[in-house]
Amino acid sequence: MKRLAGYIATTILFCSACGGGNAAKTSATTTAAINFQEITIKPEAIENGIADTLKFGEMRSGEIIAKTLRVRNGCNNPIVLLRHTTTCGCIKITYDRKPIAPNSSADICFEFDTRTLHGWQMKLMEFYFAEKGKPLKVYAEAEVE
Repeated sequence: MKRLAGYIATTILFCSACGGGNAAKTSATTTAAINFQEITIKPEAIENGIADTLKFGEMRSGEIIAKTLRVRNGCNNPIVLLRHTTTCGCIKITYDRKPIAPNSSADICFEFDTRTLHGWQMKLMEFYFAEKGKPLKVYAEAEVE
């Protein structure tokens, strides 16, 4: 029972941090929130592209896990994430489309829903910057039982 209460409290905190105005709905379906990863965007990363992998680990079919990728601006000018694409509707993505000042960061929140998935999963999301260049590629990896 303590473990379930911990999951619910973590989920509510996660939804608040990601700006999820629908915390009651999310907390009912999200099983766990995983700590965030951080990536620094430098000018060469925008020009040449950069990739990172969010490892969700082992999940049960029907489980939803939330994870945050913190994007730190290592450029001398503000950067803006304008849009994203994804290879699967099983991942819900939320982030602000506001400029990220130099040496500041912003969070991209992911919810991986495994309701219709089984086996090893690798999903691709691409984030495009206003500064052109190549997209930030983020892979979501999980083993769904």
